[in-house]
Amino acid sequence: MTDRASPFNGLRVAVIGPFPPRPGELSGQSELLCRLLHADGAWVQRVNTDVPGVRRLPRIGIHLLPIAQVLALCWRLLVALPRSDVLHVQAASYWGFYLPVLMALFFGKLGRRRVVITYSGGMARSFVPHAWRWLLPLLRRVDGVATSSAFGQEILQRYGLRASVIPNLLALETYPLLARTSWPPLVLWLDELEPRANPQMALHALALLRQSVPEVRLLLAGSGSLAEEVVALARALGVAEIVAYRPALSERQRQDAIREASVVWRTASEDGLPQLLLEAAASGTAIVATAVGGVPELLDDGVDGLLVLPEDAAALAQATARVLSRPFLAESLATNARISAERFTWRRHRANLAKLYGLVLVAAGAGSDEPDDESDSEAHDDVLGRTEFLWSDPGRSAGDTTPQPAAGKAGKASKAARLESFEDE
Repeated sequence: MTDRASPFNGLRVAVIGPFPPRPGELSGQSELLCRLLHADGAWVQRVNTDVPGVRRLPRIGIHLLPIAQVLALCWRLLVALPRSDVLHVQAASYWGFYLPVLMALFFGKLGRRRVVITYSGGMARSFVPHAWRWLLPLLRRVDGVATSSAFGQEILQRYGLRASVIPNLLALETYPLLARTSWPPLVLWLDELEPRANPQMALHALALLRQSVPEVRLLLAGSGSLAEEVVALARALGVAEIVAYRPALSERQRQDAIREASVVWRTASEDGLPQLLLEAAASGTAIVATAVGGVPELLDDGVDGLLVLPEDAAALAQATARVLSRPFLAESLATNARISAERFTWRRHRANLAKLYGLVLVAAGAGSDEPDDESDSEAHDDVLGRTEFLWSDPGRSAGDTTPQPAAGKAGKASKAARLESFEDE
């Protein structure tokens, strides 16, 4: 039921970006944003930047796609503009940035509509420094800019651009926490088969992991320019028979795969705040990932996930072996990851989105009970402090009232140290 006090009541929003069935996390975020806005009283139009029919054409489709996207987006924006108050662009990097941003700015300014951008590019570290001369004039002409991670915000701030942080959102009710009785050696890798995602690292880690966990199996899902190279590498490393490869997963298959796996891998060399890790955290699946981009904003190493350096396949294998061989560690990481995922719900960020849309006065009244970024972070630390029992000393008596370390970064570090100590006993 729609809240009558919602700042979005009656607002007409055109969300511009990729939509399912286009694979990728941004398309899923675009669809989820539309559903959440609609449930909160907004009238939402989906303006798809993709042209699936052209993309599927054999041989010539990939060459015709840019022209088809420009023409299709022109028409779709012309149709949506008269019935919109806000044009909200879900932007990625490179062509996924220039196409929707340029078109939305042109039509938005022509129709005197508010234009806002959420930049979710996982390649911000390479894209922004390379293209800043083009980006700055564009982003200074829009009415509001947000990024999906503090990592992306910091990169834009280096160039004098102000941006708020509205992270990838999670419909938590869609991911009931799985009560696990065992942690079978099943690992999931799901991303684009592109250099940024570094799927080769997953295969090298699998070959190493197999030495200590012979029964391990990997489900590798994704498509891209490295598909043939990945297949050849799996055969060369002798792990092809323990890898199940799928070029794509439906939404239902994706959710099932996340819940059935014991560990989710993320091996990217560049990343934003991956939707996959949010879903894994919400589902109670242990996470081992590279500490890049916005990933450390979701996971504290040793508390709600295990983080390794990029390109370090040996560390990835060792961390995964720890999780699979120590159920206590796996359960602790999964429990705290679920708590961390609760920071990424619509209720916590709807007021920030209302401000991005220029609804500051309404949002101040309607969303005053929703924490801002800073108070939300403190609340998260508090919750972690209340789960101290997960790392309590086995020899400590129930009546011992010795004060626990304060929550926060220092508290988390001490908890991780106690966990390591407990594991080694």
